[in-house]
Amino acid sequence: RMESTARNDGEAWMKAVVRKLLGSFAVATALGAPAAAGPLEDGNAAYQEKAYAKAAELWQPLAEKGDAIAQYSLGTLYAEGTGVEQNDATAFMWFQRAANQGNAAAQYNVGASYAEGAGIGKSDVDAAKWFRRAADQGMAFAQLNLGLLYAAGNGVPQDNVEAFKWLDLAFSGLPAGGPRMDVARAMTDVAAKMTREQINEAKQRERGWKAKPEAK
Repeated sequence: RMESTARNDGEAWMKAVVRKLLGSFAVATALGAPAAAGPLEDGNAAYQEKAYAKAAELWQPLAEKGDAIAQYSLGTLYAEGTGVEQNDATAFMWFQRAANQGNAAAQYNVGASYAEGAGIGKSDVDAAKWFRRAADQGMAFAQLNLGLLYAAGNGVPQDNVEAFKWLDLAFSGLPAGGPRMDVARAMTDVAAKMTREQINEAKQRERGWKAKPEAK
């Protein structure tokens, strides 16, 4: 009975970490990425200067023409409610358009939207699918969330080996601070349920993993 209680507490903690991370990082930023001179770069400059309405005006035409970075950036404004009226459904629409073009940050946000039910119906299966696409491209926060989903068996079959692999990859890619501490704790919890052979298998899978950017 005590073991069951501990397991339930662990699952509750995992879910709390997922919610905490999604709340903190659902609006990731790719605005510091190099951009060619033009409306996109001008929009980035306006965003940095907190001239959000101007940024929206500059990004909107580009987003409508299919520019993935502009779509992602415009979605960020709608998610934050800066420069435009906050609207999760509109944010999701732009994130999904960019995600379909292979933008990893947008794929993460689509996954976060599904996980939280923000602007779209809640679906752990769809959240896992989109986190996986971003994780495969090397996005550490997506790797972290995917690892937590495997640990809890939410949206994917419960698999401690896969969970440990993705968490360890995330640990390597995250900067020092709160998220990395969350990963370390999650890895400790998952490792406690694994055999030495399973941990070795996870590390072998990790060594064989390589980021695969999606073709634009």
